Amino acid sequence: MTDVLRGFKVLDLGAGQAVSAAGLLLAQSGATVIKLDRDDALLSPEQDALWNRYKQREPFSTARLDALLGEVDAVIHDVLPAAAGALGLDSATLSARHPALIHVAVGGWPAGHPSENRPVSDALVLAEAGLLDEQKAVARDGPVWLRFPLGSAHAGYLAAIGVLARLYARRRTGKGGPVATSLLQGALIPTALIWHRADRPSPALKFGFPKDAGATLFECGDGLWMHTMGQPIKAPSVARALAAMDPDTRASHNARYANAVIKYIEDRGAIEAIFKTRPRSEWLEELWASDVPVQPVQNMGALYDDEQAAANSYVVVVEDARFGRTRQPGPPMQVASGTPTGQPMVEACAMASPLQGLKIADFGNFLAGPLAPQLLADMGADVVKVESTTGDPLRHADWAFNGCQRNKRDIAVALKHPDAGKVLEKLIGWADVVHHNQRMPAAEKLGFGWDAVRATNPRAVYCHVNSYGPQGPRKDWPGYDQLFQAASGWEAANAGEGNRPTWCRFGMMDHLCALASVVATLLALLRRDATGDGEFVAASLLGGSLATMETFVLPDGTLAAMTRLDHDQIGIGPAQRLFECADGWIVVDAPGRDALPGELSETAIEAMTKAAAVAALTARGYPAAAVALDNGAAFLADPDNRAARLVASFDHPAYGGYDQVGVAWSFGDLATPLRRPPPLLGEHSAQLLEELGFDADARAALFAAEAVKAA
Repeated sequence: MTDVLRGFKVLDLGAGQAVSAAGLLLAQSGATVIKLDRDDALLSPEQDALWNRYKQREPFSTARLDALLGEVDAVIHDVLPAAAGALGLDSATLSARHPALIHVAVGGWPAGHPSENRPVSDALVLAEAGLLDEQKAVARDGPVWLRFPLGSAHAGYLAAIGVLARLYARRRTGKGGPVATSLLQGALIPTALIWHRADRPSPALKFGFPKDAGATLFECGDGLWMHTMGQPIKAPSVARALAAMDPDTRASHNARYANAVIKYIEDRGAIEAIFKTRPRSEWLEELWASDVPVQPVQNMGALYDDEQAAANSYVVVVEDARFGRTRQPGPPMQVASGTPTGQPMVEACAMASPLQGLKIADFGNFLAGPLAPQLLADMGADVVKVESTTGDPLRHADWAFNGCQRNKRDIAVALKHPDAGKVLEKLIGWADVVHHNQRMPAAEKLGFGWDAVRATNPRAVYCHVNSYGPQGPRKDWPGYDQLFQAASGWEAANAGEGNRPTWCRFGMMDHLCALASVVATLLALLRRDATGDGEFVAASLLGGSLATMETFVLPDGTLAAMTRLDHDQIGIGPAQRLFECADGWIVVDAPGRDALPGELSETAIEAMTKAAAVAALTARGYPAAAVALDNGAAFLADPDNRAARLVASFDHPAYGGYDQVGVAWSFGDLATPLRRPPPLLGEHSAQLLEELGFDADARAALFAAEAVKAA
């Protein structure tokens, strides 16, 4: 843990996961977090132990609430707007009474949206938005109960980031102010991969990422599963077995995938048969030795014993009053300890956006690297995407590329060209932040490793996003979201009891890793305000995935209880599940209830319309919602969603009109600008070279030598 926020006081009024997890992130960053325990808290004892550790606990009372609001620097809550006013927690009251206070509200839906007073429930929010229908069930048609808390897991980071961004602005303006986000906006962070609309879509954009795209999961000879990325044929045993296989047998195996939506690898069926000939442990060793990215599909909790988790302090010992000496997830990022003394060395100024004036050089590829700079750009930072002249490897899948690239300017540099060094030197000298997810040996070879950046610009914050953490024997190994959904236990948990593992196409581990890197970057920038010095910070897929654990290691070595998804992926309990009605599906989310009302049996609900079932259940105190199906286009077109800025619309140079998922926060008086669509390769090269001080002759020489490319 770090102590960057030592002396910063936070009031946590969360009843659910998102606010509690945000408070934990701030406590892990050195803040003093006071938790007022509400009577309507929704967490199980195990969840409470995970997300409310390191906090000072007090019972809720209005008197204590009023007193603390005058003492703390920030408050985070999930009280609905309809009830917030009576407690003095509405934005206008807090801003008027406590001008320096940072106040963050987390709803189910965004503040100001017609659904703003709907319950703060992952199941209900995902159902109404149409996201329960975006994951294909293992063995049936229809929507699934998504076991992973897609909204809350991301919204917890969004709330913590909102506090840090507001603090960055407060040091310059002297004023606090509001931040609003929601479970829906958290869930939409990964949905940007799959929801978009264009007047003139490219073939790849039109194809998108279908629900039945599948994944490269393989069962081994001992019945255990693993998830590979890359080409397994790089493993010598796989290559030999393929070469020795009878052609007819090989063709017969491969015929299984003849009509696959995405084939992923050649000879997939034959390789599937080969993997069933030996136990998983043998295959893992050979694939790792052959530099094939792979991880075992594990049950949740297995990662607590991972050597990389230990090497990077992703597992910590926590003394819990109820459970004893436990092992739990540590901070999902690395930020050095050391509290700066004295006042921040920043000049007072007006701010139009939370991060106005911040300059970021983004050297990232794929998703986990570029997403964080996009989120920082959405808060007003000036982000330059530094791309090779051959382009980000994800550009061919523009449906995914576009979900992490907007609001950036783009310069295309032939990074191995002899003349590239002077361009990189200027970019690094310009930047407040250098952010990337290249493997570190490659970054060092290309000229933007930590030592090179530090030598050129000692004030630069350097954020490295990698797979397994910056320490340990696997620190330079390649990795992908798929591997960490497998290793963390979510591929098993999302599949339902007794089913083969399933990859969740939202790609949450990439996105959560990126969000952790935003937290790390902002913490380092806040420390730089006082010291003037940059520093190295890091986040990883391993750290981000471990932080999602919903169990922990008890003193006797067993794991704490967690809820399980049933075989049909219908739900996690009798009052937390999906029901099929006469005209479609509904979802009920009433935690703590052991049964539905007697007159509302499953048979009775099946005979009702969705509207009637939802009305009847809600009237009896069982929160329910209709499940929207195939809702992406309708969501993007909805005028209420567009008014709430849940949709971003651009005039794109290739697509024409282009819609994608919108902004993750509202900061009230501070703007979250949507200035630019995802850039073309080298779209701003000429402009940026000029801004960096290259005159007309120097620019022409760089283009002529093909050291830099323009769109």
